[in-house]
Amino acid sequence: MSLLSVVDTLCNTPRVGWLQRGVSNAETVCAHSLLATLLAAEVAARLRAEGVDIDVEKVIAAAAVHDLAEAYLGHPSREVRNRLRWEEVEEEVFKREFPHLLELFRWYRYEENLVGRVVAFADKLATLIRACRYRQMGYDTDDLVKSLYKRLQEYDDLAHLLDVYVSAYCGGVPA
Repeated sequence: MSLLSVVDTLCNTPRVGWLQRGVSNAETVCAHSLLATLLAAEVAARLRAEGVDIDVEKVIAAAAVHDLAEAYLGHPSREVRNRLRWEEVEEEVFKREFPHLLELFRWYRYEENLVGRVVAFADKLATLIRACRYRQMGYDTDDLVKSLYKRLQEYDDLAHLLDVYVSAYCGGVPA
């Protein structure tokens, strides 16, 4: 599959979880990946401004590729991901189709370093922000907002940034 085909596929693949919640015109994998990448870049830049030694360019690169395997695998439901060793399935696609990007993927998937932790944080944060947007549109996403917020608080080294985004995009901290 050419790179253009990968992009076209990701930009036309809806995220299944939103469809399962009845969201019409659900966010695509492409839209999610772009938001996650921009959030990761911003989080990394904020950390660097705080004096943390982080390579913002590597964060952007890892975030940009974190969902590439979904061009080959689709975007399965949480139930499917939980029944499989999803990270191993994705890694096999990277080994076969994107071996030159495998290290970036592994940093993210296994949170092997600060770059990977920032990308994983931004990935979840992008989903939280989208859940807040869908809640504002009248969709029932309260459970997801609360669970993602709780998971993001577990990132001890990044949690201090969480409420900045929650205030901006979610109207405050979930109850």
